[in-house]
Amino acid sequence: MKNKMAAQQLLAPAAVSTGLQVVIPHRKPELTRAALKYAAGLADGLGVRLRLIDVHVVPYGVPLDMPTVNPKHITRRLRNLAQESTLDISAEVVYARDWEQGFRRVLGPGSLVLMAIQRAWWRTSEKRLAARLRKLGHQVIWVECS
Repeated sequence: MKNKMAAQQLLAPAAVSTGLQVVIPHRKPELTRAALKYAAGLADGLGVRLRLIDVHVVPYGVPLDMPTVNPKHITRRLRNLAQESTLDISAEVVYARDWEQGFRRVLGPGSLVLMAIQRAWWRTSEKRLAARLRKLGHQVIWVECS
């Protein structure tokens, strides 16, 4: 595949609604679970549509349509996380050369991003990512986890 990024839809896409769309990046399972739990409280009765995005980095020299990890394993892992929630979740796996570039490409303009981050007194890479996304015009909510 000649594209810089390939995306694979895992679950049936949620029906187009007039409700709010929230994007949750998947970095670590425990952080994703915390973000989904927070989103469940946030979305209660609001008709929120969640997009769970897992960006898989494919090294240079390897074609994007032939990732180094079995795509079925990635799909199953993300599907299991999405099924733990009772919310309407659209889960996607994105193959890219750079994690942040791959994630930014799937975001629409002015997206609402919900990120779970590890609690720390220093400026973590997740906090720096949130600042860069805000600079690009996205709205970022972060949930601190212990």
